[in-house]
Amino acid sequence: MRYYISPPPMNPITRLLTAFIATLALAGAFFFGLVVLIVLAGAFSLFVLVFYVRSWWLGRTAAGMQGTPTGAASDDKVIEAEYTVVSRRRN
Repeated sequence: MRYYISPPPMNPITRLLTAFIATLALAGAFFFGLVVLIVLAGAFSLFVLVFYVRSWWLGRTAAGMQGTPTGAASDDKVIEAEYTVVSRRRN
């Protein structure tokens, strides 16, 4: 036997009105969830786009810097030199 907090309405018009309101509430919840999902998907897409552009930009600047030799990082050019110690520090 079912026990209800409030029994279902006996009037058929009230039952139809209740079913209609419940259907509207269910459809409203569905569309609200759909809007939230679209907003979250948009935010995620924006995050991915920003990450992609940033990694592309850093890769582009790193590729541009490869052509300029810096100090000992250049493998194809080696500078050999001789030196003489002019003075030493004494303790």
